Amino acid sequence: MWVRDRLDGLWCDEDFADWYPRDGRPGLSPAQLATVCVLQFVLGLSDRQAAEAVRCRIDFKYAMAMELDDPGFHHSVLADFRDRLTEGDRADRLLDFALTRLKEAGLVRERTTQRTNSIHVLAAVRDLTRLELITEAVRAALEEVAGTAELVDEDWGRRYGRPVRLGKNPTKPKTRIPATGHDAVRLLEHLHQHGGDRAFGPRVQALRQIMVQNYHRDAAGHLRWRTAETEDGSGLPPSSRAIVSPYDTSARYARHGHIISWKGFSAHLTETCAPDGPNVITDVATTAATTHDSKVLPGIHTRLHRRGLLPAEHLVDAGYTSLPHLAQAARNHQVTVSGPLKANPTRQHRRSEGFARDDFHIDYDRQQVTCPQGQVSQGWHGPYPTSSPTAAPLIVARFTKSQCQPCPARAQCTASRASHRTVGFPPRELRDLQLRIRAEQQTLEWKTRTRSAPESRERSTSSPTATACATAATEARKGSTSSTS
Repeated sequence: MWVRDRLDGLWCDEDFADWYPRDGRPGLSPAQLATVCVLQFVLGLSDRQAAEAVRCRIDFKYAMAMELDDPGFHHSVLADFRDRLTEGDRADRLLDFALTRLKEAGLVRERTTQRTNSIHVLAAVRDLTRLELITEAVRAALEEVAGTAELVDEDWGRRYGRPVRLGKNPTKPKTRIPATGHDAVRLLEHLHQHGGDRAFGPRVQALRQIMVQNYHRDAAGHLRWRTAETEDGSGLPPSSRAIVSPYDTSARYARHGHIISWKGFSAHLTETCAPDGPNVITDVATTAATTHDSKVLPGIHTRLHRRGLLPAEHLVDAGYTSLPHLAQAARNHQVTVSGPLKANPTRQHRRSEGFARDDFHIDYDRQQVTCPQGQVSQGWHGPYPTSSPTAAPLIVARFTKSQCQPCPARAQCTASRASHRTVGFPPRELRDLQLRIRAEQQTLEWKTRTRSAPESRERSTSSPTATACATAATEARKGSTSSTS
């Protein structure tokens, strides 16, 4: 009702003109269907309940500018509309339309304070063990080709005729693992030989990938179960590539710490948090669960720049802060990213004993490093790129054995068997930024200013306006390929 009174709706039918053909019978108002999808998500309604609410509830009719005697529509229309929404970049465009209306109304503006946080999105699939995954993948492939291909084994109907429920401790696992693997190989070989030029569906393709990720051929050509510990390259794939369900091959397993783990995706929500306006979601990014938060930040700023909604200060948690991306945001978009910067990772700093990296004086002009005992480094190399997506390139300064071995404070400085110290640090621009941010983080003013920044990965906004802007985009991304098993 608030959106209808002040904005006359977030969307109009002309925004959806290219979603539908130009000929044929006129369809239902897509702007109304988009509004129903938002209300359905906010209230947690099924398609049938949402269609019934449109027919009976006055507030629904008011929000969509419908007549009181309007009979509504059949609930299956909503599923068809969501299918259209998942095509191409329509979800992002729908969010753009809503933000344009809000910006014209003065409810959201550029160069204010915004914040970003990530929440876990569970895939709409069962949690399967590896053996259950293989068995369910065979069953899903058999169901997919049942109407077009002749089965190889008549007993397959008995073994794979219903969903798999084995549990974590199945009976006879040493027998089930090779038997299921050989069944999968026979099925794939049969489809390859008798399928001709026929293109099989996603379930058969998923079975092929799952087999490669969980089985391998040894030197004798025998089918073997992959294990995590191996030296010959026959181990398990990393989580970023491992398929966890044949029904959603884009879902991934991720773990944070020793408590939080899930299979699915991560949704990164950016919202305004200025004290003089409503909280409005300005960007939604859905990534694989294994994607590091810091990789998302440049894309967020690029999309906000395109929408004309770049913040002056961007509040984030520690997962998003990395020196290269903080410098890039300030250089390319004039955005100050405020968030906890990771501490010095050296052993001495973690244990609060001995000489940490900050105890060494770095002279970039002379390319020298002076240790706390007055020794000057004899080597300066780099900067070298690092394998971590969040780490800055490192310059490495080296001290010689002749400098470190006779030093009375060597035990406080290094535990290296080589008995000499190396010091790694970022280039000058990033080093200055690192020192400035760490100094600011110790001040009361910085802690007060960033108090509204998200502190938990599970936190998200509950603003109805924000939800209205972002629901369609989030649901379209995470639900385009998911199904229950």
